[in-house]
Amino acid sequence: MACFDGGNFILGGLTLNEAKYVEFGLELTASCHATYSSTATRIGPETFRWQDGRTTAGASNNPAAPANQSEFFMRSGFWIDNANYILRPEVIEAYYYAYRATGDAKYQEWAWDAFLAINATCSTGSGFSAVADVNAPHGGEFTDFQESFWFAEVLKYSYLIQSDDADYQVQPDHSNKFVYNTECHPIRIPGGEQLR
Repeated sequence: MACFDGGNFILGGLTLNEAKYVEFGLELTASCHATYSSTATRIGPETFRWQDGRTTAGASNNPAAPANQSEFFMRSGFWIDNANYILRPEVIEAYYYAYRATGDAKYQEWAWDAFLAINATCSTGSGFSAVADVNAPHGGEFTDFQESFWFAEVLKYSYLIQSDDADYQVQPDHSNKFVYNTECHPIRIPGGEQLR
C-alpha cells in the first residue's frame, strides 16, 4: 500500500505547485516499479524491505536481508517481506498520477506491463485471485479470494491511464472538474475548474 505514496506526493506537488514534491513522487513511483520488474511474476509483493545505507547496518530498525533472500537482495536492492499479491491497485494508481503529471508514455507502458503480468498470474478463468508468492512461478498458488478493489481501482486506473484526455482525467494545470475518492470513483467538483 505504501507505493501510493508516489502518487500522493505527485498529486500534492501538482496541487501546491511544488515541483520538488512531484519529482520526489516520481522517484518513489520508479522504486515501486522496480519491485514489480524484479520478481518472477513481474508483480510486486505485499511488503518489501531494504537496508538503508545511511543508518547503522544491522540495527534493529535496519536489519540485513534474510539469508534465504541475500542473492535476490543483491540483484534487486530489496527483499520480499510478504510475498502475497492481493490484487492491490496502489502501484498502477501511482503510475496514473505520474503519467497525468508528466505526459511521459513510459508510465503507460509500466501500467500495461503490470496489467499483463496480473492477468497472466492471477486470472482463474472465471475471475481473478490473489496469489501466495509473486516470486514463484505462476504466483505459487491461488488464494481463491478476489478483493472488490480489483474492480474499483485496478481495472479503472488501468483504463484511465490508457484513455484519451477528458474532463474526468486529472489535469496538471489545475483545471480539474473531478476528483477521485479512495476507490477511484470520480466525483464532480462544483466549480472546481475555476480553482486556479
